[in-house]
Formats: sequence, structure tokens, C-alpha cells
Amino acid sequence: MLCTSGLAETNGIRTVTIPPKFHHQISGGSNALYTRLVALLCAQGLKSVHFSFAFARWDGLGLISESLERFLEMGGRFESVYGAGNGVTTSDALLYGLILKTRYPSRTYSGFIEDEYANALFHPKICLFRFPTHMVVILGSANLTGGGLVRNGETMIELALSYDDPLAGEIAAFWKWAREASVAVSVKEIQRLAQSKGAGREREPESRAFGKPILKIQAKLSPKPLFAKVLNISNSSGQKKSKILANMGSITERPKHLYLQIFERETGGQKGKSGSAVQLPVATLGSYFGLGPGESRTITFNFPAETVVANVIHNSNHTHQVRLDPIFSVERPAIIHFARTGDDIYKARFVPAGQYVTVLNTKCTQQTRAGSRRWGIFA
Repeated sequence: MLCTSGLAETNGIRTVTIPPKFHHQISGGSNALYTRLVALLCAQGLKSVHFSFAFARWDGLGLISESLERFLEMGGRFESVYGAGNGVTTSDALLYGLILKTRYPSRTYSGFIEDEYANALFHPKICLFRFPTHMVVILGSANLTGGGLVRNGETMIELALSYDDPLAGEIAAFWKWAREASVAVSVKEIQRLAQSKGAGREREPESRAFGKPILKIQAKLSPKPLFAKVLNISNSSGQKKSKILANMGSITERPKHLYLQIFERETGGQKGKSGSAVQLPVATLGSYFGLGPGESRTITFNFPAETVVANVIHNSNHTHQVRLDPIFSVERPAIIHFARTGDDIYKARFVPAGQYVTVLNTKCTQQTRAGSRRWGIFA
């Protein structure tokens, strides 16, 4: 393995003798650079990883996320500083840093440096892997994006440096500066950046070469989009997963479909009758309806025979209830299937009563706590 070979001993002092490596990624995916990052993340003896990139997107991070999370599960440390407000970095990439911090609070740091000028960018591309005896540094042209790690023509140089090497000290000093110059990622900052003119979106191209065909590369090692990654978290309680999803109001690639269980008795009724006030799971307010904490929005639900317009609020002190009177027309318990058809516009239909049990078990797979409403979101 890289972390145990290539070492020589002179007068009792172990020195690194691994020669530099040159990596050339040919446009179209030959020698994809993400495979080298994955190999280093899996290397024996790795202690910590530090990324500083101008641009970061989930379509790049998703290529290495499984290996990165295995490294963290084994006690490693991961720190990242990305450029923001540059039209390329997405809130999804920043949200992933927040997810990692939630899951591994003592072993992660996620920060960003926002460009101050329109004509000057925070533009480094550096990966630092720390082993007990030495560090491995990767420098080059590639960003932490799908283009940079698998699609573009890119070059990178890989160096193995002893900690007493002056160059190692200079690289460590750069990382210290970047860390101190960065702002820690938070839900509030992600919301602000997502609403700025410099926000990137996952489905938008990284470059502006309009009128040319799109290169399609099937290199997906992790569930995509980001919300699917969160749904697959297996070592978190339902409440922790719900909190993560609730904070994903700034996600750029949101699920199109929501299946929502309707109880036999909902609140808001009078004289002992069941009402129509349905409490939306807080996780769906962020990840599906796109509401950040403290935000409210007017949402239209188009049922076959009726249109419901409701003001939906994402507030920790609010019940998140919305009156859906069309549920009076169906046998309950029931399931409503919502499908996004426009900005804050959803087509709504009831799942046939005969399919209730099947759809409940196959589509309504999420639940905050035992006994609570079941639901599911899908691309």
C-alpha cells in the first residue's frame, strides 16, 4: 500500500522515496481521476484528509462519498474548504459537508470562501492525505466536480513528502490559511448562498459551451441525487435523518414525487368527526417542498376535482398543518401521491384503496418515529 511502501531508512530516520506521479485524465473518462482519490481514501494508515477546491458539486463528491464515509467510520478526519458564490459550486456540495458534520461531528470540518470580486476567484485545487510517516499531495487542474473527476481533460501531479520536507511545511501552511480564512458551513449560510446570483445548480453545466452535445459518463458509485444519499443512511435514527432532510431546503435537485399517508382520523374536525388538517412531516418541508427553516411559501395542490392553495410554513414552533379537504371524499386511511409540475405546483391524486397496503409498504418507507405518519420521496 502507498502508506507503507516506498520508505527508506537512513541513520535511523525514515524518509519517503516514492517518486512523483503524473495523472492524465482524457476527456471522456479514460483514467478517471476519482479512482485515484478512492484508492488513497482506502489506503492503510490514512489519518486525515484535507480538500481545498475552487468548485465542488455533488456530482463529483458522490463519486468518492462511499469511500470517504468508510474512512470516517474507521475514525479518520476529513476537512474541506470550497469556493462559493462562483456560479459552479452548488448548495448540494455544501449540504453534504453539513451531513457529514451531523454524522461525524468531532471528525469533520466543512467551510467555504466566498469570492469577493466579480473578476477574481478563490481557485486552488489541492488534496492533502496525511499518513503517520508522510503526506501525499495531489495538485492540478481538476475541481471536485463530475467534470473534474471523470469527464474533462485534466492533469494532476501526486507528491509524497516527508513531514520534515520544506515543501510539506509550505503546503501545511496553505491549508492552515485556507481553514482560518473560511466560514464554517451552516444551514443559514447555505440558504443565503443558494439564493444568491452566484449559486450553482447540479443540473446546469459547469461550463458555458452552449450549442455542443453533452458527454454522458456512467460513473455513479453513490446514490444520486443527494436526497437519495440521505435516505440510504442506515446508521442514524429516524429523527436524525429527519433533521438532515428538514435542513435540505436549498437542495438544487429535489425529488419529484411524494407519497404521504393519511390517517383514518386527522385533526381539525368538529363534533367528533375527523378533520382534514394534515401535519406534513418536517423532513418533507425541506427536502421535497424546498422550504428552509423559517421560510413560508404559497403552494398549489391540484386534485382531480379540486384545487387547494395553502400557505406552508417551515417553523420549529409551527404544527406544519395544511388543510386538504379532498380527503373527505376517500376511504381512510389513504395515501396521496404528489408530483411536482411547476414551481410550488403539485398534481395530487389518491392511491386506489385496493393498492393501499402495497403502496404503503413500497413507497411510504420513511418515518420519523414509531406511530408517526409514513411517507416517501422519489426522483
